[in-house]
Formats: sequence, structure tokens, C-alpha cells
Amino acid sequence: MKFTKIFTALAILLLYSCVDSPKKNEEVKNEKETLLDGFWVRKGTMQIVNNVTVDTLFYGIDIDPIRQVKAYSNKNIFWINNVKNQNSAWKAGSGGYGKFEITKDTLTEYMSHGSGGMGASMRYVRDSLNQKSVKFDFAYNLNGEFYTQFGGGVPSPDENTTYAEFYEKLPSLRKSKMDGVWKRVYEISYVNGIAVDTTSVPTGAILDVKVFKDGYYLVQVDQTRLINDQSKPGYGGGGGFGQFEYNNGNLVEYGEFTSGMWNFPENKPRDKEKAHYASVSFYDDDMYIQITKDTLEQGLAGRGVVYKRVQ
Repeated sequence: MKFTKIFTALAILLLYSCVDSPKKNEEVKNEKETLLDGFWVRKGTMQIVNNVTVDTLFYGIDIDPIRQVKAYSNKNIFWINNVKNQNSAWKAGSGGYGKFEITKDTLTEYMSHGSGGMGASMRYVRDSLNQKSVKFDFAYNLNGEFYTQFGGGVPSPDENTTYAEFYEKLPSLRKSKMDGVWKRVYEISYVNGIAVDTTSVPTGAILDVKVFKDGYYLVQVDQTRLINDQSKPGYGGGGGFGQFEYNNGNLVEYGEFTSGMWNFPENKPRDKEKAHYASVSFYDDDMYIQITKDTLEQGLAGRGVVYKRVQ
């Protein structure tokens, strides 16, 4: 009888030890989100056979020097590349925006908007398929400053060859009050320093979202609902990636490459002659206005844009 009780107790203990508790799963999820938080640059593509990496093709060494950056912050996902599309009305690269969640084994991205070809695809999905977003499941490996994302979803144990996007985390340059995810909600026109017109951003027509983090920024503007004609450059929206500095109300964005209709030449990091200069005033911790400064190279001087923090 005593042996039976001990055996039963051990069996119950073993059963519960094999099942992850909700608390443990939440702890793992929070840990993974913390590790993933930040900017990542794609270094190349890995080929994996029978769970062993057999080859890695590095951008700029083994294959063309494509630039692709992803940013994860507070359950938001951004990405952008510089792969130009000469057959479309917009000529620059593509980019995307959505939400994400991560578990012990799977990274799920719910993409909803974008620029370039991604923006056009997301418009088709939202309208034709009546979906708010597209779900992408990825197996992943997150190890310190490196991150691999297995393309096309979670690999089947029956498949002995898979491919993975290989990323390296960009080092943190600085912390800033600007850090966070922001959405444009108003636009204000100024003449001689005086506000003359305030326009709210049409809900559902334009999505202008931007992430600042660790000295880098990435912006995506989807306006596929504002411009219905795919033959127009504006249908491709726009996007950009680069570094930024913020100090005492002065914002400098050093753009490096773009997407959608923002078909500008690529710049070296921190090119002051090509930078965007703006003054910034915070209404509170969750809302600010930036006004483009009047410089020789800028056609948006006197434009005020109000951003609200995405919670």
C-alpha cells in the first residue's frame, strides 16, 4: 500500500513536470521578446541539411549586396529592403509593418501594411480575401547577437533541407526620449512660423508608422487606400531606414535607403548633407510634433507632423 502511494505521487509529479505551466510559458515569451527587441540586419542565407548548417551565402561576398533590416519593438514588426522593382510604378525597395508574437518554438508575424510590392500585396489581402493581416509562422533560433529565421514556416521533421534568413543585431548607439513606435495622426501646415491648417490623417486611408530604437529609425507609409490606381507611383507608399540623433528638441534623421516611391539614392551612414532636420516638441510622453526645418535641400520645410505613441 505504501509503495502504491509513493508510485502514484511520483507519477503525478512526473506528469506535471512534463507540461509547461502557463506561468512558465509567459516567462519564456517575455524573455524571447526582450532578446528580439531591437534592429537586425540580414547578413545572408543559410542552408541547413538534417539540422546541420552546410552553407551560408553572405550578402556582398557570395551574393549581391542586398540590404535588409528588421525591427522588433513592443509587439510591432517592421522590415525594409533595397531590392528595386523597375517594372512597377514605384522603383525603390519593399517594406512591411504588422504585429508579432513569439513562443518557445515559433515566431508569428501578422503583416498588415507596407510599401512597394508588400504594400500592394497587403492591400489585395485586406480587400479581396477580407483579412486584416497575413499570418506568417517561422521556426527560429535566437542566440545572443544572432538570429535565424527559417523561411516559409516551421520546418517539417520529414524535410531534411531548409533555408534560413541569417541576421545580426545592430549595436545600440544611444537611448533617447524618441525611442518607441509612433503613428502619424495629424499634419499641420505653417507659413512664416504660424500654423495655418491642421489636417487629420484619414483613418484607414494612410498608415504612417515609425520606430525609433537605439539610435536607428525605420518608417513605413502605406497609402494604397488613398490611391487606388496601381499605375501611380504614390500607390507604392514609402519607407526608409537610417540612424538618428535627438537632443534638446532637435531631431536629425540620417537616411540610408528607401522603399516604395521614395526612390532616393542610397547614402552613407550619417551623411549630414543628405540628412533630414526637424524640431520636435512633446505634448506629453505619448505625443509629439516634428516640424521640418528650412534647409537648402528640403522641400518639406514648414510641414508639421504629429505622432502618437503606439501602445
